[in-house]
Amino acid sequence: MGAKKFSPAEKAAIIVASLGEELAPQVFGQLQKEDAGKIGRSMQTLGRLELTEIESVLNEFLTILQSPTIKTLDAKSFIDKMSKKIGKNGEPLIDSFGTADYTMRVFDMTKPDLLYRAITSEKPQTLALILSHAPSTFAAPLLKFFPEKMRIEILMRMAKLREVDPMLIQELDDHLIRELDKLGHGASQKIGGVKKVAEILNALNQDANGLLERISERNPLLATDIQQEMFTFEDILKINGKGIAEIVKGVKREVLLLALRGADVKLVAKFTSGMSERSASMLREDLEALGAQKKSDVMSARSQLLSVTRNLIEAGTVQIEGEDGQYV
Repeated sequence: MGAKKFSPAEKAAIIVASLGEELAPQVFGQLQKEDAGKIGRSMQTLGRLELTEIESVLNEFLTILQSPTIKTLDAKSFIDKMSKKIGKNGEPLIDSFGTADYTMRVFDMTKPDLLYRAITSEKPQTLALILSHAPSTFAAPLLKFFPEKMRIEILMRMAKLREVDPMLIQELDDHLIRELDKLGHGASQKIGGVKKVAEILNALNQDANGLLERISERNPLLATDIQQEMFTFEDILKINGKGIAEIVKGVKREVLLLALRGADVKLVAKFTSGMSERSASMLREDLEALGAQKKSDVMSARSQLLSVTRNLIEAGTVQIEGEDGQYV
């Protein structure tokens, strides 16, 4: 008796089913409804298969993957060929690709102080592009190297940025990497805008207020928009007891202790109010016994606490109460 012949849809069903109960749903989630339906219907009619039948299909699939025609891939050439293909809707297939965002590599290859040396001669608009694409933990120390007047200029330009061609960002990234080498250190892409500026100012801690005041002097409305995106240590007072309990669960005790060192009594009371009497008493005793700490360590702990809090807010686990008692 010859080997059973499977249709393309049946082969696809066997391959997907072979991935197991955890991975198979992820594959189905990426398929068009029509394709998922074909594979699903084929899966229902397969019945029980012998190991030899499964291996035959998987080996065929593996052979295709290992065929000489796909051992190397020229993505640009492939896309050029795909641009001539027409999809089922009658539109060019490449239109469904969208535009890929570009992640700058330079931030993983250097440190803020070294990158600063490479970009000191760049124009403010270019500097704004660079900082908009940097992680906030990289952008904040990098911004500190610039004179205050230039910091304000960069932040204001960043806040007004909206979309930039990813190819331009890639060219900028390549340019910065080349500049670092010279020093011996070895559709559109959405960028941060007001939210990105707020993230960087949050990371700057005590330096943020001064910069925000300067921005307010030049553009009060922009400063207000930035401030509304910011979440400060004092804003924790706007979180209810249930939210505070979630924050306490998400942060290490030693970080919480250090963050509350020297904090307003209202903030300390906010955290103890959501604890049992015994836990609250222990926290107050530990705070009293903590003694003097480096300001930089306290600010670092507060940044960690704020990072956990922001993540919980974005996830909808914690809510901020407005002045009118409503949640925002």
